[in-house]
Amino acid sequence: MKFSVLNRAIFFQLFASTSLLMIIPALIAFLERDYFVARTFLYCSFAGIVVYTLIAIALSNVIKVQNNFEKLLSFILSYLFLPIFMALPLVLSVAEIGLIDAWLEMVSSFTTTGLIITNLEIFSDSALRLWLVMVSWIGGIFFWICAISILLPLNINKFETGVNDFLDVSSNKGHEGNSVISNARHLIPIYLIITSALWFFLTLVGMSGFEALLMAMSVISTSGFDILSDETRKIFIIEGIILIFFVFALSKSLFFRDINDIRKFRFFTDPEIRLALIIILAITGLFYAKSIFAISSENIDINIVVLLKQLWGIFFTVTSYLVTMGIESKVWSDYPSFAFAEVSAVSVMGLAVIGGGVATTAGGVKLLRVYILYRNAAQEVDMMLHPNSIPSKKGKGSISDNRNNRLMAWIFFMLFITALAFFTLVFSILFDDIAPGLALSVSALTTTGPLFGNAGYDVVLIDINKIFKIMLGLAMIIGRLEILVIVALLFPSVWSK
Repeated sequence: MKFSVLNRAIFFQLFASTSLLMIIPALIAFLERDYFVARTFLYCSFAGIVVYTLIAIALSNVIKVQNNFEKLLSFILSYLFLPIFMALPLVLSVAEIGLIDAWLEMVSSFTTTGLIITNLEIFSDSALRLWLVMVSWIGGIFFWICAISILLPLNINKFETGVNDFLDVSSNKGHEGNSVISNARHLIPIYLIITSALWFFLTLVGMSGFEALLMAMSVISTSGFDILSDETRKIFIIEGIILIFFVFALSKSLFFRDINDIRKFRFFTDPEIRLALIIILAITGLFYAKSIFAISSENIDINIVVLLKQLWGIFFTVTSYLVTMGIESKVWSDYPSFAFAEVSAVSVMGLAVIGGGVATTAGGVKLLRVYILYRNAAQEVDMMLHPNSIPSKKGKGSISDNRNNRLMAWIFFMLFITALAFFTLVFSILFDDIAPGLALSVSALTTTGPLFGNAGYDVVLIDINKIFKIMLGLAMIIGRLEILVIVALLFPSVWSK
């Protein structure tokens, strides 16, 4: 009999890891002498460990290496069913939360959406707050690992994880069964180091250790849980530190590359980073000019401090929405009328739809797809103007010049727009208005939860109909999985891989 935790499906591996991690909030609650919450997390943890052990023993004699299709199916099932187990401590600890509400809260966290479902006052306990952010942090590293280990071998979108950044898949056929484990061993230490570094710097500038930890996990997973407030001291320095760590949501090349390509990597030659800088600087410039015009028409003393606050607030907020974090700058606190009004709802929806880098924790269409679509459009216009010309290429083997990449980017974009239209129609029925329906759809599909609340819609989602709650949960799952991954299950060509 062979008993091993690492030889099970990724769904069961994550189930076991989640069960073990529940011990951490149990310890926090115990230290705060909240013994009821501590026992709840501890019992759920032990129950999960026992269930996993029984399943592992029952399957111990089954020697089978999962193929890529089975890994993909396990990946999808994780988002559908694991949030139910993650929600059990909330259901048992808080009387005001039902199972569906707790499931939706965990889906929001696990998909790194950060959409506020219940009243935050319910999560006043440190253990519950920690668990909410921990689930989003787990969801971030889980997507990192699965994007590299599962989506690349399936070749659904070969450019997504960067074929130039990895060794040929055929050279690793003998290690297919352990690809998830091997990539996890590479990525988890990086993820921990990045989170610890941000935690250290935030603590260094004066934040309490616990709040700094929550903020660090939220930023690295781009889950949108905002721990900062208008009264936070040294807010400019804190936001500056956070802004630096946003870069990990712009390109996967910063944390995962083939060892042979590390020396070749140049920060400003990465197409995703270049496109992100162009978008951020262009949008910031436009809205800064608008804000200057708005300030000049008000009875406000215009000085260098006001101008710098406006510039920084717009720059930080634009970057936050592009990486689908969705938190806004608190530097604007002295001038509340200029905050979201200057960066309008439609504009930030557009930024969230573009999204961050592929195979990162960010959501949206993704920068690389937008870059490929732009290159394709530029070539088509050039061919119309000069029919006899030969299309130019941006470098050897450029991903934007691959016909299949352009086709898949276009298909994904159209599927995304179709899903956006569908869920907008569904949620418009709920609100009897298309504007909040569109805002909620964009928030869910781009995993930018704070967008809905920041757009001015003070709707308590816990009070909506259960059918719409399930639809909202599915929208967040589809937005995290990416539509093309789900569509791949319908093609027999993927089954045989």
